[in-house]
Amino acid sequence: MHKWVSLGLVGLALLGFAAERRLNVYTPRQGGVTKVRLLVSSWQFSEFQDPDHDLERVVSDFERRHPDIDIDLRIMPESNEITLMLPWRVGMTPFDLLLTTHNMSITQYVEGGFLTPLEQELAPELADGLLDEFLPGYLQYCQLTDPRTGERHLYGLPYLGEIQALNYRKDILAQRGIAERELPETWQDFERLSARLRDPAQKQYGMTFDLSTSFFAQNVYVPILRSFAGDVEDEQGRLDVSSPQAAQTFRLVKRWYKEGLMPAGALTPYQAADDFRAGIAVLFPNWQSRGFWAIKGMQDGAQRIGIGPCPGSREVGSLVAHYIGVIPKASPVPREAARVLLEAICFDLQPGIAKAGKMSTIKWIYDRQDPHRASRPAAARIQALRDLVDPRYRVPEWMMTLRPTVDLGYCVPDPIRWTRVSDILGIEFQKYLSENISAEEALARAKRQIDKLYQ
Repeated sequence: MHKWVSLGLVGLALLGFAAERRLNVYTPRQGGVTKVRLLVSSWQFSEFQDPDHDLERVVSDFERRHPDIDIDLRIMPESNEITLMLPWRVGMTPFDLLLTTHNMSITQYVEGGFLTPLEQELAPELADGLLDEFLPGYLQYCQLTDPRTGERHLYGLPYLGEIQALNYRKDILAQRGIAERELPETWQDFERLSARLRDPAQKQYGMTFDLSTSFFAQNVYVPILRSFAGDVEDEQGRLDVSSPQAAQTFRLVKRWYKEGLMPAGALTPYQAADDFRAGIAVLFPNWQSRGFWAIKGMQDGAQRIGIGPCPGSREVGSLVAHYIGVIPKASPVPREAARVLLEAICFDLQPGIAKAGKMSTIKWIYDRQDPHRASRPAAARIQALRDLVDPRYRVPEWMMTLRPTVDLGYCVPDPIRWTRVSDILGIEFQKYLSENISAEEALARAKRQIDKLYQ
């Protein structure tokens, strides 16, 4: 039955692809001009347009520099890019360059043999040290091993980052007479400061987390475990749910919740972000974009909201996630698509990335305004790429502060199975909150389910 369903889906995809070609005839090279079909998600388009229409600007600027390349910018309504593998299975693609691929989905594309390695397309720049231009934490999963040949290749370049950060209310700290230099560098300090900030009479909480089953593992368990254990993987490369530090993490977060250091809304998806914006909670470890959105969404946001390194991250790095530009193997124009990715997206668009509250992935945008870093000379090709980055743009101070923890950054383990593993752990933590069992028992229950995923 599954076979026929799969064949039917492939047939529908090919029918849609054929219809597009019939209605909008695609000729990759015509009259000396090559068309590159660029796919972005709707959220990417809107965020990179605000406030200065940066995405459309970089497309126009690229086409002026390269009159022989025409960029056909296309927008996908939802993050359902995994369906693109259906036409890829029969050697077709409606897109030549995808910006929708993140550090989780790229592994599935590589395992399917669907992506073009970039070594040949970017050979001169790579020989001149291109990869040294990127923050190392965001290069994870860009280089992967082809399971059919055992060869390791560069399958994409990172252009947008997220990083676990400590979002905090500067205004409430000031009201309580607490200086920003007192912000916690360890989870022990985090607990002590949260206790100082707790004010039941004012319904004020020192901390909040997203403890919902969807995000507990990613935004709570993994960063705390990393700071305790130095790693989040066991000896088999799976999420660590067996070590003493794993149990310590479970016990610690349960105690914080039970002692009332965080509001009950922490159990509800996205409620933590609302409580933070409303000033109900002061400290909010989560992605840096949550703090940025809070800044944008309130009057005098920059004076009321701060973003800094997550506790423990200066020693062991921060959890990172990122989006990676990739080229389907079915694309007939890989050389031109690689040029668009490199110039327009990985360099020219980087100020637009930062304006959207995301982390820029290239070192240059940080190094050029850091007085403590010596200027790094570059080959002519690399310098030409750096020159594409608007020299007038200055990244915000909070982004400069987070940059060192990207250098030590790490991703969640085993992206192929991560979604299911994350669900299991989140559900077992929710149950553990109301059960009279040990952390070791709760984690053992999670481990039995995780082990079945590998059988």
